[in-house]
Amino acid sequence: MKVTAAFALPHDHYDWNQGLYQLAMVTRNCLANNDHENFWKYNIMLCNYAREIFKIPNLMIVEWELSNDIAVFVLNGVPDGRCHTAYDIGHHIPEEYKGENGRYSIPLIHSQEELDDTLAHIHNMNILHKLEDEK
Repeated sequence: MKVTAAFALPHDHYDWNQGLYQLAMVTRNCLANNDHENFWKYNIMLCNYAREIFKIPNLMIVEWELSNDIAVFVLNGVPDGRCHTAYDIGHHIPEEYKGENGRYSIPLIHSQEELDDTLAHIHNMNILHKLEDEK
């Protein structure tokens, strides 16, 4: 599986989508408390919710970053009901997202206009989305 696109939503823009941030926070807290059963459950809910609000049919990974920003990775696959984490795809991240020390560095969205442009770009390059439109 490969990452086809990635972007991050800054933590100071809660008003963009409070539901996404709240689900991400619950998921992060489950992981911090070593509650793996609920982590997997909420992480699947979080990714499905992100797919729905961003209208992207691909498999996704949504992560709460240490900076309190939310990172969204769009993968080249269809949802399979499993919980995927960035560790699954760490070595498949395109060069443009590779930062220092092997960590990824993805663009931070600062406005609704930037988010709209990013999503439009993802939709334009998204084969799965084009196939779904043809049905």
